[in-house]
Amino acid sequence: MIRLMGAVLVAAGGAFLGFQAAAGLRRRVRAVRQMGAGLALLEQELELNAPPLSRLLERGAARSEGPAKALFQCCVQGLDHLEREEFSSLWRRLAGEHPELTVEGQAILSPLGDTLGRYEAPRQLEALSAARRRLEELAARLEADSRRQGRVYQALGLSGGAFLVILLL
Repeated sequence: MIRLMGAVLVAAGGAFLGFQAAAGLRRRVRAVRQMGAGLALLEQELELNAPPLSRLLERGAARSEGPAKALFQCCVQGLDHLEREEFSSLWRRLAGEHPELTVEGQAILSPLGDTLGRYEAPRQLEALSAARRRLEELAARLEADSRRQGRVYQALGLSGGAFLVILLL
């Protein structure tokens, strides 16, 4: 009876690991989509009202979710300390603190710090729009990879758990 319970637990553990790996892929897709939606909100706000950078980021943080909300909130807080760190390096550093966005997503976001708050509204809109489009393309690629690799991870978890059960029995 104990061996059977142990075998079931080993099989369930393998399956759990596979399903967790697949869920991690889906979380990356969701994070990139949330960041794209956050940039779309900034774009919309900038187009309609052209507020100063602090107000733009505050409004973006209030209406965003996930890593976009966190990034915008941290940038708003960092604006109080511009004498220590300029905005472009603050943006790059904070964008790099979100590993769920992938390295490619962070590379897409990093140049925005050089544009936001420095140029006229049309130039900022252009940069936001380009970054949003690239994030949407990245999300589509990640979603396709997630579907394909997610099934592989799930199958590996299930078969790995079953293999260990066979080995142990």
